[in-house]
Amino acid sequence: MQYSLVSSPVLGFDLVRLPAGDSAAEVLLRALDCGPREVDVLAAHHDADARARAWRSVREASRAVPQIGDVLNQVAEGLAGGVFAEDVVGPRVEAGVLRVLQASTIADADALVRLVHHDVFDWTWSAPLDGGPRLRTETAGRAADVLADAAVSAYLGDRLPDGVRRVLAAPYLHAARDLAPLPSVPEELGEAQAGVRDVLERLSRLDGTDRACLRAVADTHRAGGGEWASAVHDASWAVHLSGRVRTAAVAQLLAVRAFRAGGLDAADGAGGLWNVVSGVVHAEVVADMLASQTREVLLRPWHAAFGDA
Repeated sequence: MQYSLVSSPVLGFDLVRLPAGDSAAEVLLRALDCGPREVDVLAAHHDADARARAWRSVREASRAVPQIGDVLNQVAEGLAGGVFAEDVVGPRVEAGVLRVLQASTIADADALVRLVHHDVFDWTWSAPLDGGPRLRTETAGRAADVLADAAVSAYLGDRLPDGVRRVLAAPYLHAARDLAPLPSVPEELGEAQAGVRDVLERLSRLDGTDRACLRAVADTHRAGGGEWASAVHDASWAVHLSGRVRTAAVAQLLAVRAFRAGGLDAADGAGGLWNVVSGVVHAEVVADMLASQTREVLLRPWHAAFGDA
């Protein structure tokens, strides 16, 4: 499976379950905020030889990360084949799956690199002429390398040797000193999407009671997944039709950072709480386009947790 800006909640699901996923989100936010000046600054710090050596370790580390699809297939086969004893099915199997989900991903490091080069940096590629390939400048390619390497360094985290992580992240960290601070909310939001700001602010400042309420709601919310899934589909379609794919992606990545800042962790992400958060964020990005009933479905668990009207 590939990551894409269109499916940014899926990317967020992986990032909130990774130890340094919020740092990867920051790099991707920087990539989404790039213009020509930022590309020049980032490209100036590109080190082709160092990254080539580091990527040998990346390949090895990537192979060790379990994929969610493989994990779930193994569980399904075990259940169908009677591998699990009767006393471990039900809650015990679910608990085991959740533990594995905390350390697995839907896609992989290569998918993250492709996201940066082809989705986030799509504006740096030329339109194809007469059926030929799309082209871009070497500068744009080097800048995308710097961003992708830093994102992968955080994405794989301690699966990589410390020295390799430093090599991958250093060009980005040096370049960031010469770049403007990242926005705290998507800059393209209008008055109708003010709810995004409110959600991000509240999420980043959760206290113990808030976290307990959200966890309780997420446990209850999982039982009604069909209605929620349909509402998410409608919200995603509205994001696409409104041309807000990049705005929604920024909002989801900011939500990843707020999720962690608010004291939520990988277990929360694997247990369904990210679904609650990402659904609320998507609904608020297209609050002016979404049917009121659909928006209510996505905001219902959030309101239940905080007692909002």
